[in-house]
Amino acid sequence: MVAQSFGCLKLYGFSLRMAYLLKDNRAFCKYLCPVAVLMKVGSRFSLLKIRGVSEQCDSCMACVKVCPMDIRIPDYIKAGSRVLSTECILCQTCASVCPTSALSATWGLDLGGRERLERRPR
Repeated sequence: MVAQSFGCLKLYGFSLRMAYLLKDNRAFCKYLCPVAVLMKVGSRFSLLKIRGVSEQCDSCMACVKVCPMDIRIPDYIKAGSRVLSTECILCQTCASVCPTSALSATWGLDLGGRERLERRPR
């Protein structure tokens, strides 16, 4: 029992060091957790993703401020694509706070693309 607790503490300490060194509070989950790797594969081939209408978007950045995964959603809107980041968990918080209703979940087939993430100090 003590050995298991010590192992958990070592893993927790390692995770904290990774987060500090990489300046990303989800560093362990993104790069080493085997569950996250499988989830990224599912996310890459997901049919339901967020799309923004560029004519309605006023670049207020409200969506970026509330995104729990730090995705730069306006960059996808400007590029004319859906949010193709494998980090997106489809919580739709961005769509609910958008003052111009420019964001919505849409169906389609695209295989992912460049990750556009916000690097915020935590």
